[in-house]
Amino acid sequence: MTFENTLLFDPDRTAIPVAMEKAPAALARSEGRVEIRFRRKKDASKLAHLYQQGCGRVRFPKVDHSEYPEAVLINTAGGLTGGDHMAYQVTLGPGAGLTVSGQAAEKIYKSVGNTAVIEAEMQVGAGATLEWLPQETILFEKSRLRRMNKVHLETGSRLIALEATVFGRAAYGETLHSAYVRDGWKIWRDGKLHWVDQFMLDGDIDVETKRPAVLAGARGVATILVADDAASTYLETAQTFARDCGVRAAVTCRDELLIMRVMAETGYDLRRALARILTQLRSTLSGYPVALPKAWENQ
Repeated sequence: MTFENTLLFDPDRTAIPVAMEKAPAALARSEGRVEIRFRRKKDASKLAHLYQQGCGRVRFPKVDHSEYPEAVLINTAGGLTGGDHMAYQVTLGPGAGLTVSGQAAEKIYKSVGNTAVIEAEMQVGAGATLEWLPQETILFEKSRLRRMNKVHLETGSRLIALEATVFGRAAYGETLHSAYVRDGWKIWRDGKLHWVDQFMLDGDIDVETKRPAVLAGARGVATILVADDAASTYLETAQTFARDCGVRAAVTCRDELLIMRVMAETGYDLRRALARILTQLRSTLSGYPVALPKAWENQ
């Protein structure tokens, strides 16, 4: 709170300088929104709609030997803090395909009280394939984040999705003693709610993550999802990938949804394990070798 001098007058009309309280200026907030829609046209996926607002941007790099076009999401603000809001909407028409990644790791900085919000809405049409592969999100001391991904799948569609979170950068000696994160997924299939997942930590993250029933000392966590009519046929293969990735990982299958959890002691170990798993998993699903998105390769 700041103060400024002003003049008041007493009944005798004598000027009296006093200090008046001045309301603080509103803090600047980052707002970003990206909407993209692809459709199948002449045996290829083509951009049909693009909308960018605020600090939200998207670029479409030229890709070689890739089954689908690639969209790279960009936050020009360089990170998020309390009160910032990012929204993404991705729509694929029937038979279309798209790989979505992020330009860099998303950073969530110190908040003075409000919560940073990231929301993604994905519509995957019949027979379409969406790969949602952003890079990891890094939380800093006193950061606050709420993230929700909503996915609507239609008959015969496929989703390969990832969200990864790192609790401070171990290489810089960072530990989180006060932070908040609430991370969630909601997936619908043909209009019916198919799966809901929520993860929340609040308070002394360093203490909470060391609890055996929480993360048992892991400082980086990730969820990999494969929604596919034949998901159960990939279960044993995915379990092999989990055992051989170099960190703690496990996988299960619920109906047409394959769910893999990955935990590591550092962000570097987590990223290395995810790169290995994703490369193997995507190659298995495609039936031929598939490299990571270009944005991942450049880090």
